[in-house]
Parts: sequence; C-alpha cells; structure tokens
Amino acid sequence: MKKLFFDMDGVLVNFQSGIDKLSEETKREYEGRLDEVPGIFSLMDPMPGAIEAVHTLSEYYDMYILSTAPWKNTTAYSDKIAWLTKHFGDLFKKRVIITHCKNLCDGDYLVDDRAKNGASQFPGEWVQFGTERYPDWEEVTRYLISETFLHDEDDEKLNRRKVNYMLVEKTIKTLDAYMESLNAQCEQGVSDELKSKILKLTRLTNQWLEVSGEQNENKYYDV
Repeated sequence: MKKLFFDMDGVLVNFQSGIDKLSEETKREYEGRLDEVPGIFSLMDPMPGAIEAVHTLSEYYDMYILSTAPWKNTTAYSDKIAWLTKHFGDLFKKRVIITHCKNLCDGDYLVDDRAKNGASQFPGEWVQFGTERYPDWEEVTRYLISETFLHDEDDEKLNRRKVNYMLVEKTIKTLDAYMESLNAQCEQGVSDELKSKILKLTRLTNQWLEVSGEQNENKYYDV
C-alpha cells in the first residue's frame, strides 16, 4: 500500500474559519501574525469535502499527517492533535509528523497547498491542493484513487475488489473520468510515460467493464 501524507492548514483545515471566530481585539493584538494566537488551531472548521475524502482514501492508502506548526505558538502542536482526534477519532493516532522540513519525509504522495517548508521538494509526488489541476477534494480523491489502479492493481488485489460489486459502477465512472484527464494531457504532447499510463488504464477499464456484465463492444476501449 502506498504512503499518503496530508497537510492540514488550507487542505484539511479551513484556516480562515478560525480567524473569523477571533474577537476584533485579538485580531488587532496579533495583526500580521494571526497564526500565533493561542488556541486558534482548535477553532477551525474542516475544508469542504475533506472528512469524507480522507475516509474514502483510507481504503486505498497508508495515511499520515505531515504539517507545520508556528514556531512561536506553543499550543499549536496540541491543538492540531485535538482537532484531528475530534474529526477523525483514532484514524491518525501516532501518525502525525510536525516539521518545517517536509522534504525529509519519505512517501509516495503529499497533498499540500503551498510549496513552503519543503513541500515542493517532497521526494514523492506533490499534489498541490487548490490549483487548477486539483481545485477541491473531489478532484484530489478521483486522482489518487485512479493512481492506485495503475500502481498496485495486480490480479489478486483486483479480484478482491471485484467481490464488492457495489463498487463496480463507481469504479468504472472513476476510470472513465481519469481517461478523460489523460486524453486532455495528450493535447500538450504524448510522452512515453503518458502512453504507458493510457495503455494500463485501457486494459484495467476493460477488465472492470467485463465485471459489470456489459457485453456491448462499443463500451470497451481499444488497446
């Protein structure tokens, strides 16, 4: 199972929602350094779709939190743990890394909104949340699930997933959406890596179409 890291602020957590709950007096006192307000990280709301997305992705990835806490806000560390426990229970128990050097952590994917604190030098793939490519959790989830179909879908794992037929229709829709995104990338040029992804995805989609019982040849992709 591949290793997936999540940043918190601006990714799982709506930072602005915490600021909105501060008094005007506190905002004036900490103007220009609102992330240093004691307890602010415990006030924040989840980003839209974040909670559902994390629970969905937990079926596909070995997940961890990879976040940063302001150096001068000593409550930030405990506040972040409290926030995670409130919204995810024990899902991230002893799976939280607080660091200003995210590039030192070894993993496959990092969902982060900013390049700071080593995110842009992360040794795996940096999935930059909030960009045109990954604007929200729906798109991030679709991409990350699609990636698992390519990198660890051996026959044994594929057969285990086929047992749950309730997932078949949803899986086919996800694969179709991913194929559309790959086709869009072809407009900018077709690399060997892109050709390989399309070939793997084509074969996998056809396998799932067989599982669905669709016998109409027009629904199959050409290999």
